[in-house]
Amino acid sequence: MGMLNKLALRNAKRSFRDYLIYLLTMIFTAALMFSFDSMIFSDDVKKLCSEAGMMGAMLGLATFFIVLIMIWLVHYMMKFMAEKRSREFATYLLLGFHKKQIARLFLKEMLLLGLAAFFIGLLPGLFLQQVITTLIYAIVQADYTIRIRWNMGTFFMTAGIFFGSYVLAMFRSNRRFKKMNIREMMYLDRQNEELKNGNNTGKQWMFFASLILIVLFGWMLYFGHFNQWNVYPMIGALIASVYFLYIGLSAFLISCIRKGKAVVYRGANIFLLRQLASKVKTMQFTLGTLTILFMATLVGVSDALMLNQFQNTQAEEKYPFDVCIYSEHPGYDFSKEKTLTEKYARITDFVAYDIYQNNTNTCSRYLVEQLSQTDSSYYFKYDTYIRLSDYNRLREMLRLEPVSLEQDQYLIHTKKRLKKTMAAFCAKPLKIQNTDHTCAGIYTEPFEQSGHNGADYLLVVPDETADSMTPYYSLMAASIKGSLPDDFYDQVLSMRGIHMTNDSYEELDDYIDSLDRETGSDAIYISDKLVFLKENDTREMKFLLSTLIFPLFYVGLVFLCVALTVLAVQQLSDSGKYKYRYQLLGKLGMRSKELNQMVFRQLVIYYLCPFAGAVLLSGGIVGYISHNFVKYSGIQTPSWSYFGLALLLFGGVYLIYFIATYIEFKRNIMSAQKMPDVE
Repeated sequence: MGMLNKLALRNAKRSFRDYLIYLLTMIFTAALMFSFDSMIFSDDVKKLCSEAGMMGAMLGLATFFIVLIMIWLVHYMMKFMAEKRSREFATYLLLGFHKKQIARLFLKEMLLLGLAAFFIGLLPGLFLQQVITTLIYAIVQADYTIRIRWNMGTFFMTAGIFFGSYVLAMFRSNRRFKKMNIREMMYLDRQNEELKNGNNTGKQWMFFASLILIVLFGWMLYFGHFNQWNVYPMIGALIASVYFLYIGLSAFLISCIRKGKAVVYRGANIFLLRQLASKVKTMQFTLGTLTILFMATLVGVSDALMLNQFQNTQAEEKYPFDVCIYSEHPGYDFSKEKTLTEKYARITDFVAYDIYQNNTNTCSRYLVEQLSQTDSSYYFKYDTYIRLSDYNRLREMLRLEPVSLEQDQYLIHTKKRLKKTMAAFCAKPLKIQNTDHTCAGIYTEPFEQSGHNGADYLLVVPDETADSMTPYYSLMAASIKGSLPDDFYDQVLSMRGIHMTNDSYEELDDYIDSLDRETGSDAIYISDKLVFLKENDTREMKFLLSTLIFPLFYVGLVFLCVALTVLAVQQLSDSGKYKYRYQLLGKLGMRSKELNQMVFRQLVIYYLCPFAGAVLLSGGIVGYISHNFVKYSGIQTPSWSYFGLALLLFGGVYLIYFIATYIEFKRNIMSAQKMPDVE
């Protein structure tokens, strides 16, 4: 047993050197996992926001997906390393070792590597923990003092997940050693991937069928034909088509080689095509999985960037006033609310005003007709109007220029995303109090139009016109110096006889439902609140969005590094096999420059296979998501910019891995023998 332990330790040290990229990835994964798991147990995060539990839930969900990919990575590497060391294990069998002993030896080596990666990753994990906490505090504009805190809950959770992945992967790998055969294992590491004869016609049709299915998926994305019934079957079909694509691609390349067209034999094409066809054939599942991982990475990072920009711009769009409070009673003076506000902060400006209705819904009905995925429940029962004097008073509070209207004029204040839609509405006269009014303009400055100053839109009319209408509800807006407590909202509700107990919102929901009050066509993004507090709500919104942004970056980064590790390690490990082929070409008279070019082209083609497929597929998905996001969030940034930035970040990491692989690959195949450099 002592000899086996010494042998395991020696082999672990050797593997550490041979598979450095894999070990660095596991160290990085352990560090990321520890730092993000710490957010679940962090007292600093819990103090920051009452919704901290949501971040823990999202990080837990992200960790679930990372565990699955870690199990796959560890299992893949165990399988891969076992195959590359097959001659060594065959020698052990010849020396009298039992299969169980060899299996135990190999699994000990892998466990030692896992232990080393885990404990090395703890130190950068502690550093990343503080970086992430600082970023969260910076996002919500709160002060934070950096202090290293060790939490045993984080340690045990990370250790359990990390080594649980290893144990599951080891269990699967242990079965491989029971099937060991000395003869096969002696030559397993030198075997060429074979291009077997047989009928590949069916597999070639799989290649074209997968392309058709991918095009169909893109067509449905472009024309918006997805719904709750077909979205999941189509995603499943898309994933299956990725695997079928590589199965069919291998058969297609083999067919091209056997047909022997002139272009196949031009230069080194036959050699490269043969290499690619054989590699695709033996790596079909792996290449398909890598493509899906890259696709998930690009989609996840793009969505994270979208949400980050939404977070940075929505605060000003949604909360222009420091305080805005709703009352269902027209003419309400808000004296109690004003007094309560002054208890905590100094009011520098204050306006109490009414919103009116004219027993018509011409504008809301127009929007329902024009906007897809919108129905009448998203708007107030009647069109909402405001007096010109109150409107200008609010504009003054926001430091905007006042406007003027003739007696037979009106103007519309709406959200930016609806400006073009409203232009057609304004082209025709609007009948108000049996009189035609012409539109004097469309204004799109931030104006609290998420259920307070209208839902999406507000019609501004002269005071005399508004006075002849029916008061609908009332609002107060205030500018303050200072901060309001987090329970200010609950205190306002208490004034109205709504007491929040045990975090139960049933009473509040019933009250809001009775108000005939909705939240606009982008209701999915905004809350139906009676009180808007700029500082408090902005902080809460940014924190909640961070619960999506951080896990998306977390998963995307781990997926990317895992996928690139598989690519790099697989190529570097195969360099020993390729060494004999390239050295033979050198002996046949091929110059070193030409050999370097062939190595470069081979690696480029291999790296481009999963990369190109992932870019095309994720580009369509991100385009669809971002189009709808831009449409319903009001963000004005072009949809391609999110994907472009994600692709830039993705491509940078991809290029680093490729360069490192190319340098090491070239060194490995040309180290044993000096290549001739003849003209």
